[in-house]
Amino acid sequence: MVEKQTIIHMYRTRGYSKRAIARELSISRKTVHKVIAEYESALLSPDPDSSLESVLTVQSRYNSSKRGRRVIVGSLKDLIDDCLEKNTRKRAMGLKKQCMCGKDIHELLKEKGFQVSYPAVCKYIASFAKEKEENKSHEAFIRGYYPPGESCEFDWGEAKLYINGKLHRLYMAVFTLNHSNGRYAWLFHHQNQLAFMESHRNFFRQVKGVPAIMVYDNMRVAIKEFAGAEKKPTETLLRMSNFYRYHYRFCNIRAGWEKGHVERSVEYVRRKAFSINMHYSSLDDAQKHLLSTCERINARPASPYTADKVESLAADLEALKPYTNEMGCFRIAEYKVDKWSTICINCSHYSVPDTLVGKIVTVKIYSEKLVILYNNGKVAVHERIYSRQKGWSVKLEHYLTTLCRKPGALTGSLALKQMPAKIQLLFNKHFADKAKDFVFLLQYARDNNFSHNDIIEAYHSLRESGLRNISADQIKAMMHALNESEGTGTEPFYPDGSHQNDSSLIEDGSINILMELSRIMEAENNTKTTSIN
Repeated sequence: MVEKQTIIHMYRTRGYSKRAIARELSISRKTVHKVIAEYESALLSPDPDSSLESVLTVQSRYNSSKRGRRVIVGSLKDLIDDCLEKNTRKRAMGLKKQCMCGKDIHELLKEKGFQVSYPAVCKYIASFAKEKEENKSHEAFIRGYYPPGESCEFDWGEAKLYINGKLHRLYMAVFTLNHSNGRYAWLFHHQNQLAFMESHRNFFRQVKGVPAIMVYDNMRVAIKEFAGAEKKPTETLLRMSNFYRYHYRFCNIRAGWEKGHVERSVEYVRRKAFSINMHYSSLDDAQKHLLSTCERINARPASPYTADKVESLAADLEALKPYTNEMGCFRIAEYKVDKWSTICINCSHYSVPDTLVGKIVTVKIYSEKLVILYNNGKVAVHERIYSRQKGWSVKLEHYLTTLCRKPGALTGSLALKQMPAKIQLLFNKHFADKAKDFVFLLQYARDNNFSHNDIIEAYHSLRESGLRNISADQIKAMMHALNESEGTGTEPFYPDGSHQNDSSLIEDGSINILMELSRIMEAENNTKTTSIN
């Protein structure tokens, strides 16, 4: 533009000839002639002022599309075209990952003896793709309007996270309300029917309502089979739609724009939640982080277009149909308890009480846990194991009856290895040679509704009181004393006993006696050691 205006200024104001302008500015006379011809034609137009303004302000454009190629011609061009056509055929056969990229084509050309640069090959490949794109017809899309609470879209997404130091492939169930673009997501190990049901239950519980229409693509958990142009829903989808009373709609094949809200939401939620932090101690921690991320996304606009997002989401939630009850998201199966006092599901073993060996138990299988029943009573609960290798989920309290008869088996048992680390430390320090006492302690805690934490808390209390050699009876008494103090809101020991009832007096007296006996035994042991020395 500077050269253009300078040429016109020198020609019009200073009276230079075309040859003199070209010599002065060191440019081609053809360029000078073209600019001056454009200027003179503007002066001869019906509206010279407007035309002259356009000449002086509009930048010159050069059409290089008709320029012929000078390097990639002849047999070199034919070879590249052949590689690109083979790539097209491979994509049609589902071999997308085995196509040749620009680097591969350039190496092939060099092997054939052609002298061509890599940027030139990339530029030709890009022009080839652009030419195909220009020849393809483009569609026009019509923007839809979605009343509040009317429709919601669902889709699956994949996320790879480190759970307790190990890389897992997890699946996100993502929901997006069409009116407000409100987003909600949950994590699962599989995208199966159980996860499909639980994700919907979680979503309806979270928003405290049910949309009128749920939109799905052609996923296996939603479509049972294709009968011509009609799609038959799965039994799970029919069960959910009847229970929660909503309609469903399927997208056309390869028509992702028909549920464009959730297509974008999968990528957006995954990036916002897991692009920075990928390490979590458990799936629950990752799920809590994902829910907090969704709350943060829904609480603030992302662009001027979504400035009223909070108000739109409130309108969406208010217009949802009432959510009255929760559907049971599990399947029921029966299994026989083997000689290890376990049931085997998908090559993984889960323990049950050893009194049920050889019997048939009923199992409620959820996406992330198992609830085992016998005679309609709950006997065990386990987290599901998702591993390519055989896994064992064994709880020591399920084997107490057997260990009472075989206490020696406790030390090297898998059940002890899967106990909490503090319980293992307590056993190794004080009960390594008194396994039967430890079994009786666990049995006593189970029968009196004491947890592992209660045992550890009682142990620490005894250690703080000065005891070094701790017995099972002392831990039992201390558990009762701590439980009594929690119920009354006072300390477990009273110097004067003015506010104690009879049971607490007896328990405190027994604890004092046990402590005194322990001190006497320790003193005697020290005396014997001294006399021997």
